[in-house]
Amino acid sequence: MEAKKSYRQALSLIQRSTWLLACSIDENGFPDNAYRVNLANTRRFPALAKKINYKKLENYFPLNRYSTRFRQAMNCPKTSLYYYDVTTGEICQLKGFCTLVKDPKICAEFWQKDWENQFPDGVNDPDFALMRFEARDLQYYDGTREAFWGMLHEALQKPKSKVTPEQ
Repeated sequence: MEAKKSYRQALSLIQRSTWLLACSIDENGFPDNAYRVNLANTRRFPALAKKINYKKLENYFPLNRYSTRFRQAMNCPKTSLYYYDVTTGEICQLKGFCTLVKDPKICAEFWQKDWENQFPDGVNDPDFALMRFEARDLQYYDGTREAFWGMLHEALQKPKSKVTPEQ
C-alpha cells in the first residue's frame, strides 16, 4: 500500500478510536501493555484536536507519577501505541517515544474533569503526570489485504517532481 494513503487511513483510525493499547518496556526488557483513553479522538475530545500535532501522529495520556508505567516511560521512553477497529479489521501501530510534559499550561489544556477520580487535586495533583507520545514508525493494515510497514517520514515526504527528458 502506498505510504501516503496508509498514513491518511491510519490517521482516520486514530482520530475515531476510543481506546488505544500503550506498550512500554519493563525493567527486565519485556513489553508491558495497558489500555489508555485516546485523547486524539476528534469526536470525543474536539477541543484537543487543535492542540495535537496529527502530522507527527502525536498523542497524550495521563499517568500516576508513582506508577510502574511512569517509571518505565522515564527509564525507557520507547513506546508503541496500537489502535484497532473491530468492525473494519483495521490495525495501526505506532512506534515512537514518550516524554514527560513539564509545561503546566499544556497539562492544564489537556486536563479532563473525569480524571479527578484518580487525581483529586486536579491538574496540580502531585501524582498527576501528562505524557506526550510522538511517532517514529507507522504500521497500518486496512483489514483486507493492504498493508504499509515503514518509517513515518516515508509517509510524510513530499512527492519528488518528475523530470522529463525535455526539461
